[in-house]
Amino acid sequence: MRMLIGVVIVIILLLIIIVLVSAALLLSTGNPPEGEISGIYGLVYSIEAFLAEMITGAAEWIDYIASQIARLSGNL
Repeated sequence: MRMLIGVVIVIILLLIIIVLVSAALLLSTGNPPEGEISGIYGLVYSIEAFLAEMITGAAEWIDYIASQIARLSGNL
């Protein structure tokens, strides 16, 4: 079961990375939408923003799981 969950997570992460790279390639055509960053810096910026959101989301999940464990163990 853990192997299946791991495979699904890896597939989802790969799909997200593919979307980010393709978006950066579209922006590097020299005609990005208004306010977008083009080229390699746009790719790095989008990946950095994505990783920051992933870390924030993971921290929220860890906090939620910890509060559920505390609630279930009666230490709240």
